[in-house]
Amino acid sequence: MASDEPIENGQIDPPSVEAAKLLGVVLAEARNDRALTRYAEVDLRAVDEIRAKLQADPEDRQAASWARQIAKTWSSRISSGNFRHIRRVLDLLDSRG
Repeated sequence: MASDEPIENGQIDPPSVEAAKLLGVVLAEARNDRALTRYAEVDLRAVDEIRAKLQADPEDRQAASWARQIAKTWSSRISSGNFRHIRRVLDLLDSRG
């Protein structure tokens, strides 16, 4: 990540949207792990829905809570190298307001 907040189409994403996007990246990487593929596929579909909800309303508490639950679940599933990304997702969700 070149900066803390990605810029897409000239706009800076709210922290909750950035968190959902980063969570999607982590889960996409987890698809490459044979033991995690099935879980990653299911959670990626959920993250796509979460991201859509948060893009429509960055303050959607239910969507943010759903993302937080998925991130916490994955914090115990993934290798230590990706844990910092999960920590960043949780930090972004906590900073949203």
